[in-house]
Amino acid sequence: AKAAPDTIHYASSGNGSSQHLMGGLFVSMTGAKLAHVPYKGSAGATTDLVGGVVESSFAGVPNALSMVPQGRLRALAVTTAKRIPQLPDVPTMQEAGVPGYVASVWLALLAPAGTPRDIVNKLNAEIRKAMDSPDTKKALYNAGVEVSPSSPEAMSEYMVQEMERWGKVVKETGIKIE
Repeated sequence: AKAAPDTIHYASSGNGSSQHLMGGLFVSMTGAKLAHVPYKGSAGATTDLVGGVVESSFAGVPNALSMVPQGRLRALAVTTAKRIPQLPDVPTMQEAGVPGYVASVWLALLAPAGTPRDIVNKLNAEIRKAMDSPDTKKALYNAGVEVSPSSPEAMSEYMVQEMERWGKVVKETGIKIE
């Protein structure tokens, strides 16, 4: 990718998507010159990746998980800090030679800013309880999702850190958020 700029393409689910940002982080950290190919959603990106139209993608684990064991896709690395149990033989990006590369897609349950503290605490407790159920754990594991419940304060702090981190990637790479 460094020797032949823009000849290796990476698909994403759209401009400014998490896949696009993860590709931008990779480019920023390695100096590789990859050509971004935005799609309108992950289905088209995955279809073209499987079909060989594009050479790579920072595909979400839930979208690609079933295709790796089938041999339809080859997982080169995971972007998480540690290997994932569903693909134990696939190295992390750090193990694959990109020191410091860690990127995860995360979800948060949000409420309006003025929501009373007791309501927020009750919602948090109920969500944690639901996430702790064996059926929920199994379903999320099978979908390739790692559950990491936290407190509202910890999530707020994490969101601020993530905004700062990805804001730098957007500035460094010129990614347009659409």
